[in-house]
Amino acid sequence: MTNLESYQYSADLLCQHYFDDEEESAIDMGELIGYAQYDGFYHSLVAYIEAKYPEVYQSHFVWEDE
Repeated sequence: MTNLESYQYSADLLCQHYFDDEEESAIDMGELIGYAQYDGFYHSLVAYIEAKYPEVYQSHFVWEDE
């Protein structure tokens, strides 16, 4: 598994349960995104979430589109 695949796997787990506890999930998503940014995968991971989980993207990343 590559680093990007590892980030995608983690995003899959978070996004599948994002709306169960949105506040806690947002914190976890922020942490994952922070690590992805540090490792240079930020844009790839955000694009992956936007394509695969548009409802999570709209909820968590809508501020980026403004």
